[in-house]
Amino acid sequence: MKTIKTLVMVAFMLTIVTGYANENVIDVPSKAITTLKFSNVKKGHQYTIIDNEGVILFSETIKRNGTFLKKFNFTALEDGSYTVELSKDFEIIITPFIIQSNNVVFLESKEKTVFKPVVRTKDDQLLISLLSMDTKTLDIELFYNGESILKDTLTGDQVLNKVYKLSEKEKGDYYLHMTSGDRVFNKTFTLL
Repeated sequence: MKTIKTLVMVAFMLTIVTGYANENVIDVPSKAITTLKFSNVKKGHQYTIIDNEGVILFSETIKRNGTFLKKFNFTALEDGSYTVELSKDFEIIITPFIIQSNNVVFLESKEKTVFKPVVRTKDDQLLISLLSMDTKTLDIELFYNGESILKDTLTGDQVLNKVYKLSEKEKGDYYLHMTSGDRVFNKTFTLL
C-alpha cells in the first residue's frame, strides 16, 4: 500500500514539474511552489529527491551548463524529512529539507558534501584516491572478464590513496566496485 501511495505521489509530482525558469506554465498558487536552484552545474550532473526511507522520488540529469532552476509543488508529499542530492563530477552535495503543514524548509546549515573516489589509469597502473571526511574506509573489488581479481580495503585519515599494478598481459575491460559508508561507486575502464 505504501508503494502504491508513493507511486501516486511521484506521479502527481511529475505532472506538475516544470522545466527551467523561462518555462513558467504553472496553475498552482505561487505559495505552493518551491524552486530548486543549483549554481555552477554541468551537463550530465544529476539531482535526486529522496524520502527519509531512501526511496527515490524524482531524479533528473541536467542538460546544460550554468545555473539550473526547477520548480516543484511538494505539497502532495507527506509531512516528513527528505533530501536533495546533487551529484557532480567528484562530489555529492546533500541538502536535507522537511515538509510540515505544506511548508517546505531547507536545512542548509545541515548540508554536507560526500566526495566520490577518483579513479585513473596510467599504463598498467590503477590509481584510486578518496577525500574522506566522514568515513575512514573504502572497500574495493576489481573485476576482469566478469571475475573478481582483487579485493582490498583502504583505511586512513582524510585522504585514502592506493596504486595497483595490473598485469600487462590482461588487456581489456575492467569493472571497479567501491563502497564507502553507505555509498556505492562503480567505474569501468579499459586497458589497451
